Amino acid sequence: MATGEDKTSDKTLQCLTTEHFVLQTARSATIQEANSRADLFLTAVSSATVALAFVAQVTRMGQPFVFFSLILLPCLYFIGIVTFVRAVQVAIEDMVLARGMARIRHYFVETAPGVEKYLIHSRHDDEALLVSKALHSSHWQSFMSTAGMVSVVASVIAGVFAGVLAKAVAVLGIIPATGIGMLVFAVSVFALRRYQEARWNAVEHMLDVRFPSTTAASRGAGRSDERVESTPEHNRASL
Repeated sequence: MATGEDKTSDKTLQCLTTEHFVLQTARSATIQEANSRADLFLTAVSSATVALAFVAQVTRMGQPFVFFSLILLPCLYFIGIVTFVRAVQVAIEDMVLARGMARIRHYFVETAPGVEKYLIHSRHDDEALLVSKALHSSHWQSFMSTAGMVSVVASVIAGVFAGVLAKAVAVLGIIPATGIGMLVFAVSVFALRRYQEARWNAVEHMLDVRFPSTTAASRGAGRSDERVESTPEHNRASL
């Protein structure tokens, strides 16, 4: 006959297994939303590019084309910005869900230590989650995420708008206008990347690492008042 402790353990295992399934379903939903948002934005950009090409052909790059560009490009940039912000939010949600799943895997290993060698994903809720997937820290890693890709495309739109505006209003030559456009592009990429890092770090400071990996624990030795934080570049590549 099963004892009360065995029944409690069985109920706990059943609850955590259900929770693991719920978290996995939620992660699938976040990935689907990120992809859908990016598809919507890129479709809008593609359609606008075709429209600009037709208008340029009809007006022979005249004033109507400039006016049309100055109206259309800010709308595209707005779509890009809201898509970028939501992609950052979705990536953070996915990271939180992944940590929850890692904690459940840690319970599985605590309950049955023999299953650890059969687990592919990490049972630690720190940077080991993605280090185990062979993702390495890099300044370029964030651009490989959905948010990073959207930020670059949106920044190109901002640069083109600035160049067209400079040429139309200030009556600049093509080279100075191109220079202004490149400057605006660089500023936009930098600002969006800073926003992404700031949002990620803010959430990371609110999350506790309950089951750090051996490497993370050794790095945190002697710093009991500090939290073990994962590297943002590792995690942002998940979406």
